[in-house]
Amino acid sequence: MNNWIVIKFGGTSVSGSDQWQQILSIIDKHHKSGYKVMLVHSAFSGLTNALELLLTGDEKQMSFIHNRVFDMANLFSINHEIVNQALNKLNTLTAHKNINPHQEAGILSWGEWVTHEICVEYLKRSININSFDPTQVLIASTTDKRNKRSQVLSAKCDVTHNQSLNEQLSQNLYMMPGFVAKDSDGNSVVLGRGGSDTSAAYIASLLNAHKLEIWTDVHGIFSANPRANPNARLLLHLAYQEAREIAASGGAVLHPRCILPLEQGNIPLHIKNTQSPNSPGTVLSHDYQATKPMVYAINTRHQVTLVSLESINMWHQAGFLGDMFNIFKSLGLSVDLISTSQTNVTLSLDKADNSIDDEILQQLSTRLKQMGTVEVIKNCSAVTLVGYRIRAMADKIAPVISTFADQRIYITTQSSNDLNQTFVVDEDQADKLGRALHEVLIPKDDTVANFGPSWQQLQQQKDKQAPPIIPWWHTASDKLLTIASNQSPCYVYDLETITTQVNKLQSLTAVDKIHYACKANSHPEILQHIHDLGVSMETVSPQEIERVTACCGESTKENILFTPNFAPKQEYIDAIDQGILVTIDNPYILYQWAEIFADQEVMLRLDPGHGSGHHRYVRTAGEQSKFGIPANELDAISVQCKKHNIKVKGLHAHSGSGILDHENWKRIVDYLGSCLPLFPTATVLNIGGGLGIKENPGDTGLDFEAFNKILEDFKSQHPNINIWIEPGRFIVAHSGVLLAKVTQTKWKGQQGYIGLDTGMNSLIRPALYGAWHNIANLSKLSKRAEYTANIVGPMCETGDILGIDRKMPKTEEGDVILIANTGAYGSSMSSNYNLRAPAKNIIL
Repeated sequence: MNNWIVIKFGGTSVSGSDQWQQILSIIDKHHKSGYKVMLVHSAFSGLTNALELLLTGDEKQMSFIHNRVFDMANLFSINHEIVNQALNKLNTLTAHKNINPHQEAGILSWGEWVTHEICVEYLKRSININSFDPTQVLIASTTDKRNKRSQVLSAKCDVTHNQSLNEQLSQNLYMMPGFVAKDSDGNSVVLGRGGSDTSAAYIASLLNAHKLEIWTDVHGIFSANPRANPNARLLLHLAYQEAREIAASGGAVLHPRCILPLEQGNIPLHIKNTQSPNSPGTVLSHDYQATKPMVYAINTRHQVTLVSLESINMWHQAGFLGDMFNIFKSLGLSVDLISTSQTNVTLSLDKADNSIDDEILQQLSTRLKQMGTVEVIKNCSAVTLVGYRIRAMADKIAPVISTFADQRIYITTQSSNDLNQTFVVDEDQADKLGRALHEVLIPKDDTVANFGPSWQQLQQQKDKQAPPIIPWWHTASDKLLTIASNQSPCYVYDLETITTQVNKLQSLTAVDKIHYACKANSHPEILQHIHDLGVSMETVSPQEIERVTACCGESTKENILFTPNFAPKQEYIDAIDQGILVTIDNPYILYQWAEIFADQEVMLRLDPGHGSGHHRYVRTAGEQSKFGIPANELDAISVQCKKHNIKVKGLHAHSGSGILDHENWKRIVDYLGSCLPLFPTATVLNIGGGLGIKENPGDTGLDFEAFNKILEDFKSQHPNINIWIEPGRFIVAHSGVLLAKVTQTKWKGQQGYIGLDTGMNSLIRPALYGAWHNIANLSKLSKRAEYTANIVGPMCETGDILGIDRKMPKTEEGDVILIANTGAYGSSMSSNYNLRAPAKNIIL
């Protein structure tokens, strides 16, 4: 009898006493059913990230680590001696000057071990629990051919059922840390990020467990990334093969490596939501096998690098590809997708399984150039369909792909087992392609087997006890219809919505000053309203400075930020003459125009080395961005500022727009904080804006509590530093809607079109960024959707599309269409293209 159940919990689930009570109830349920339990856990939330940063030389992380583990010890009333001993061990591990990969693995795994010691001591008070050391049985494979670093920091283990282990573990409950293992020589290795899932799968295989349960903060595996597509549906039951394909193609719930040992041992895997324990979740097993052509998931992997080799010599040349792949092998690079022709081979490298940096790519290019012409293409994304007998669905796939004919598709591959098909495209096209494919290929019928509710439906069920959030325009629909009847097209703004958003920002206790990014919307009444709420202004042009002072008064200049980019010299001179604080983001300025900044106070905009956001055009940091002073220039910049008595008031960084990951700002403050020693006069860190908004009801949005805590934690270590932010879209996006009348409708085959009396001349974000806006037929708000259509404008451009594949009620000429969340970067980016006047602005 398989009398073991393995349960795995992540870092958040083991970081609170309430969560542990839930874990104990799950254990009790399994015991009552006659099963022995092996509990696998991750490190306390935040620890592994801090250890990674510590390894980069960020010594401030040691203070965070100390505080974090002592906080946990205090929470669980654990003797501090345990923590002190663990910290002494960490100090020993980090004392080496040149840390090798095995020592790095030892440091990274420290979080799991200290978590394990604290939690075992805590649980011993209420339950008979036994500690198990997984490094006794999890030994890294000796046949791994990847480079040494990958073998150590993303190790693989060979496991099969171990009867002697089953006999050795005679008690009913054991607990072990995930992520950790050893090699055959006894050196520390780790299983890579997400490795605790793999640990749980390995131990389940060794014990020949009845099943493995992975408890996480999501309901299971979805048909797409629900953050990018709220219509993604929960997959209730999957075969191992399909699940492995989904995980390998970008599904973030599971690491693909954790599925194979379960498949080999025929061990079912149940993915469960700790916040909704009675929900069905997703089950992986051999019991389900597809019988008809079906697509289950459309996944997108970003940050894919393509390598293309062109050579006439490969035509009918035996061994050419072998020689080429030997180069990849010698550099320890694992190839993902491959496409070949008579004279070209193009392949992709996935960051998830490779340590890819500029040095490795340079070595690769140099060696491949001996064989032909080499092109390395960064910033690509792979969109993958996963299902069963996908070739049989070509008639549905082809029309979607044809709509992307004007975009470059670098690679198209299809697996020989007919379980997946992948399209590699430019990163900015990937989400758009994924949504279009999902709309056509994923069943909408609730009765289709193995497809559960959508993510949006699950969110609505979760929030059904709370009062529904109704957009302001929904309750003001009659008024808006009256306005549109004779003023379409027009933008309409609700100032109370702006007040609500500003109040949210002002509730952030860690933020000392808010600057509104005027470029988002510079309408005079909106600027005046935001100023009256106590918000300062951030400007990027002399015209914006002039608009702000005209609306809000000359006295506002002392609180204006001027943050230009590649602007003429005179603009900086004029701003300084007006007493406005200027931000410098280019070393050129400080070297060539140093005299105009001498004896002045300035801000420096730094490039933190990474960008964030839904599209490459809204990422304002990293090598591909024109913004910010790069890290390798900072030492020289510090010397230049001292030489000319340029007083650096603060450091600034802005990584992008529409960011919902609060950890982004931890990276920002940590980076800026690490630069403070170079600029001793700095008292301000401006962490920029880019705070993501809730695009739809049911969206989770940015976790403000977690965001604020990150900043509070930083300020506790830097009490003399003020934090500034400069949001734009967050303040005004929800306040504005674009109203436009329907001019015509059209059908071309199965594709419907709804034409409006304005388009990209009023709202260019969808065409420029692939931005998604909620679109509704305001004239028929209560009518059910009957068909799917693209919402288009009257401009003479194929790209004049405001929404793709939107579910709409029966729509007729004269109906008023509302495009929501257009208060930011709508009117301010409009134009007179085709000599059509853009939508006018109306303030309620």
